[in-house]
Amino acid sequence: MRRQVWRLAASAVVLGALSITACSKEEPAPTAIVIGDSLTVGAEIGGLGRDGTVRVEAREGRTTEAGIAVARGEDLSGYEQVIVALGTNDFADSEIEYAAKIDRMMDAIGPDIPVTWVNVDSGTAKLSPVVEGVNPALVAAAERHPNLTIGDWDGYLAGRGDADDLRAGDGVHDSAEGYRVRARWMQDLVGS
Repeated sequence: MRRQVWRLAASAVVLGALSITACSKEEPAPTAIVIGDSLTVGAEIGGLGRDGTVRVEAREGRTTEAGIAVARGEDLSGYEQVIVALGTNDFADSEIEYAAKIDRMMDAIGPDIPVTWVNVDSGTAKLSPVVEGVNPALVAAAERHPNLTIGDWDGYLAGRGDADDLRAGDGVHDSAEGYRVRARWMQDLVGS
C-alpha cells in the first residue's frame, strides 16, 4: 500500500512538472511589425507572420496617412524592426507630397528602430502613376533617414520571369501565388 501511494505521489509530481513545462512554453514575441495595406493583407493570407516573428497590422485601402496614425498609436519600442508596406493607395501624390508623408512616418517611428519600406510594383499600367511619386520619394528619403532602407519589391518582381503570373488581373493586387511569394519575400526582410 505504501509503495502504491509513493508511486501515485511520484506520478503526480511528474505530471505536474510536465504540465508546468508545457504551459510555460510561450509563443515567440514578434521581432518586427508590418504596417501595410491590402497587399500586406494578402501576404498575411499567403503566410506572412505565421512563424510568430512578425506582427501584421494591415488593412485594405490603408493610405500612408492612416499608417502614420497606426505608428503613432503603437508602442514600437518592443520591436527590432518596422516594415512599412504603404504607398499603393497614395495614387495622387507627387514625389514632393509623398516625401512629406515618409518624413511624418519616420518621425512617428523614431530614429532608433530600423525601418524597411517596401516600394511599389511598377510593372502595371495602373500602378505606374503611383510609382512616379512613391518610389523616387523613398530613394531620396533613405538619404535623409539613416535608419531607413528600401525593400525593393519592384526590383524583385522585375527580375522574375513569372512576374505577370504573380499579379492579379486588376493591375494592383497579387494572385494567390503572388501573395505566397510576397509573404516569403517580406518574411526575408525581417532582420535585414
